[in-house]
Amino acid sequence: MVEERRAEARVAALVSGLDSCIMTGLLAREYGEVTPLFVRAGLRWEDAELAALARFFEALDAPAVRPIVELTLDIRAVYGSHWSVGGSDVPDAQQPDDAWYLPGRNLLLLGAAALYGGVNATPNLAIGLLASNPFPDATPEFLRSLERTAGLAMDTRFAVLTPLGDMHKADVIRAGAGMPIHEALSCASPVDGRHCGVCGKCGERRRGFIDAGVTDPTDYVELGPL
Repeated sequence: MVEERRAEARVAALVSGLDSCIMTGLLAREYGEVTPLFVRAGLRWEDAELAALARFFEALDAPAVRPIVELTLDIRAVYGSHWSVGGSDVPDAQQPDDAWYLPGRNLLLLGAAALYGGVNATPNLAIGLLASNPFPDATPEFLRSLERTAGLAMDTRFAVLTPLGDMHKADVIRAGAGMPIHEALSCASPVDGRHCGVCGKCGERRRGFIDAGVTDPTDYVELGPL
């Protein structure tokens, strides 16, 4: 009975790079309708990322996955000179996690998802957080608080799903076996739609394939130090 109810249920999946692409592919095996949500915030990689998402979902060819819904919440006036909006150089693969922190990123994403979900009767909101995420807006406490606050604001009940929450990058890559993972973009400084191979996101991706023992099919412009 539980599986039958889930097959009929809707879920809105926040999508961006490799992890969320694989997450969406996994959700499509369990839910009858999965709507990918792409939140455009004015970040430097978004055009290339959205194009890659379109290629990934076309190649995935999963009947449960609906067309991408694009939402715009421009953050550039708040982020100012932050590297993510082009104000400074992108951190490379040897920088610590703190260098990659995007303030309030998950708050922004889940707020947009909750607004979409409340209007479109989609109470399940999925986000591709991994077990290794060290930031304050990735904690269980934050996610439960967001459920309550968004539910009050929209007069409904939400469930924030973290299907990858017990996984590390290598686990996610293994879980994506058979999916067109070469199409998913995980790069903060893409070059003509290709992975730069130097930034921290590319480094994380490269290390993930190494740790997973899976051949990396990614087209990198160059290979920086890890």
